Amino acid sequence: MSAERPPVSAPSGFLRRNWRSLLGGAAGALGGGLYAHFVGCRTGTCLITSNVWVAAGYFGFVGAFALLPWSTPRERAQGVDEAGRG
Repeated sequence: MSAERPPVSAPSGFLRRNWRSLLGGAAGALGGGLYAHFVGCRTGTCLITSNVWVAAGYFGFVGAFALLPWSTPRERAQGVDEAGRG
């Protein structure tokens, strides 16, 4: 007889599953915005770093994508999905 967990509400379940991507997106956006502001393209001809908002959006997307919760080959072999359920 196993103890069942109480149902998880949608917002906390979303945050529990995607906290790495959200953290990566926030860090990437902050880093990209700071880079564009302090180092970025001064002439305005650089596509990504000429505008702070474009740089923040691009690097935020890259940061979120880099920290997506990928499953390892061992987890795939055991039948564990990305949410940690097997």
